[in-house]
Amino acid sequence: MTTAKAVEDKLVMQQKASDNTYMTPTKNMKDWYKGELLFVRKVTKDSVVVYRPMDGQLYTLNDKQLINFKLL
Repeated sequence: MTTAKAVEDKLVMQQKASDNTYMTPTKNMKDWYKGELLFVRKVTKDSVVVYRPMDGQLYTLNDKQLINFKLL
């Protein structure tokens, strides 16, 4: 379980070190697979934009959806 604020804090910290920020689903869900690696691209006020290499798409996740994702 995570929030947009927690992702933003980690993203800022890791950008200073030139590191990537990753997330993963905590369980299998419709169209999402537990353990798949997602790259955090940006954070807005209430949402997080992630890149999913599995299909090459960007997804916007809100705080309600982020409950099922873990910040790595």
